[in-house]
Amino acid sequence: MKIKFIFFLVYSFFIQVFLTPTLFANQVPSKNEIAKVNQLVENKNFSEAIDIYRDWVALGFKSKWIFYNLGLLHEKVGDVGYAMYYLKKAEKAAPDDVLINNRIVFLQEKIKDKFMIPIENNRFINVFLKPWDYWSLKEAGLILIISFWIFSLYFLLFKLFSFSGRFKFYKPVLFIQVGLICFLLIQGMRMIDFNNNREAIILGDIVEIHEGADKLSPKIQTVHAGLPVLFEDKIGDWIKVRLYNGQVGWLKKNQLSAII
Repeated sequence: MKIKFIFFLVYSFFIQVFLTPTLFANQVPSKNEIAKVNQLVENKNFSEAIDIYRDWVALGFKSKWIFYNLGLLHEKVGDVGYAMYYLKKAEKAAPDDVLINNRIVFLQEKIKDKFMIPIENNRFINVFLKPWDYWSLKEAGLILIISFWIFSLYFLLFKLFSFSGRFKFYKPVLFIQVGLICFLLIQGMRMIDFNNNREAIILGDIVEIHEGADKLSPKIQTVHAGLPVLFEDKIGDWIKVRLYNGQVGWLKKNQLSAII
């Protein structure tokens, strides 16, 4: 029984080490395709280059540089909305990339709306209530994997030395470890829900935010292309969004990008 358990742990370790990088590897097109699109960019055929890049995305290529280049190309043709959308997708693929982050900051200066509010409340409790403001998915995932392997090693040592009278504090430590793993799983799911399922970009040059899901409802705010918003709800062709100044309202679906 112990041998089977040890084998399971070793097998799980190698699956994580070797299979995970393969599943999440950044795919890129062939060299000939890249040379073709580079030639289009050099000749300033930006629209044709955008079409090719979008075809690559539709085929499943998820390289951060594809999204980054798409953002730059849309910026060159004056489409601030889609430029911010693809730069944000590049940021999602590589949150710590300085070049991408700097380009987003540069593009923000071209957006007419200037009410993107930073974190104001730095209470310690918000590390737990709003983990997406303080953690990255990479950090949470790394801590979760380390916690899992500490728990597995502890459990294995307990099984091996259970008859020697050691590990007297096994149950309290086990409960703490299980609690930590559950906490990280819950926080990870909350971060995924917030980061992956809520942020979108205003695409229309001038977009009116209404109090209700119809054009007859009062207008509460006018926003412009490139502004990130948070997706809240959907009714027919109307989307409920939360602006970064805290206001909540409705806009037409065709004025908003797909969720990043």
